[in-house]
Amino acid sequence: MKKLVILLAVLFTANVMMAQKMDRTNAYNYNKNGQYEKAAESIEKCVNHQGFLGMKPKDQAQAWLYRGMIYLNIYQDKKLLAKYPDALEIAYVSLQNCISTDADYTKDNAQDVYSRVVAIGECYFQDGIEQFNNKAYGDAAASFRKSYDISLTGSRPDTSALENTGLAFMRGELYDEAIATYTDLKNLGYDKVDLYKNMAACYTLKGDDENSMKVINEGLEKYPGDAGMIIEKVNLYLKQGKGEEALGDLNKLQELDPNNVSILFTLGSIFGDDTHDIFDADKAIGYYTRIIELDPTYYDAHYNLAMVYITLSNQKITEANEITGASMAEIERYNKLMDESTEYLRQGLPYAKTAYEAQPSDDLKHLLKTLYVKLKMMDEAKALDAE
Repeated sequence: MKKLVILLAVLFTANVMMAQKMDRTNAYNYNKNGQYEKAAESIEKCVNHQGFLGMKPKDQAQAWLYRGMIYLNIYQDKKLLAKYPDALEIAYVSLQNCISTDADYTKDNAQDVYSRVVAIGECYFQDGIEQFNNKAYGDAAASFRKSYDISLTGSRPDTSALENTGLAFMRGELYDEAIATYTDLKNLGYDKVDLYKNMAACYTLKGDDENSMKVINEGLEKYPGDAGMIIEKVNLYLKQGKGEEALGDLNKLQELDPNNVSILFTLGSIFGDDTHDIFDADKAIGYYTRIIELDPTYYDAHYNLAMVYITLSNQKITEANEITGASMAEIERYNKLMDESTEYLRQGLPYAKTAYEAQPSDDLKHLLKTLYVKLKMMDEAKALDAE
């Protein structure tokens, strides 16, 4: 009787094993014939059976490989994907199980295993691109990071996936996560100028100007002629109200791109600010004039140039009012200063007029009318009032 029980148990176990192998074989054949849902049903019967762990390691590994293949195909079938939204993750986990279950089987079937691991990584990368374009930056970061992690299975990490992870975090305003990702990239020896730009921008956006400047300077040590890095430094100086410190870097930028109106405008704005010691009207006028030569429609250049001339006019009036004597020489000096003040207004008038015509506003209208009155151009003042 005991022998009979043992024999029955052996036969039962053998039947179980045969059934599992049959499920595995059916799954393979269904997958081969494009019947992915039936393939999934068969492979799930196999790997979830209570006797699955009793199979030989190589047979288990083969089942996991088939499962990975099946779910990768399901992921690529958009109709089925709606029913199996986790298909890509299931495919990846299955292949990882294959690798960890039997090293010899994996080695013998390396092409089948690792080519699909790579394919899954590429799928996550493409998911990341689509999510990024749809502004789902958190999801995009997760997909790019998954793609990078999968690339570690191979011989070479995919740093582009990690770079995109950082960019997605940055666009999603997850600055700490972005900085951590860029730090990982640096530790991998990744050395591109955009890494320093983005990392510095993250620090700036979270209000950490000190670390932002450190990263900028680190980047400039490696890329001293990069205009983008210099602009980051200039912008940080300007944000802190340190226009004078920015001048050296701005001059470098101008040498690299002498006709860049944005650089010229920044220089004009720094030298045209009469609240700072570095105020230099001649330089400001020179920069704004050059901008207008390059782009006659540049509104801010016209407006700021008019304001520089008005500032010079006011300075002459202030200087004239400081004359307290009544000698002939002092009277002549007073009249001369007032004439110079008027001449500056006359020089600024065309730029104020152009600015008003380009972007009419009540403030500009009032400014233009004031200039007309001071220059005794009463017909023009009346015409302006009639508008």
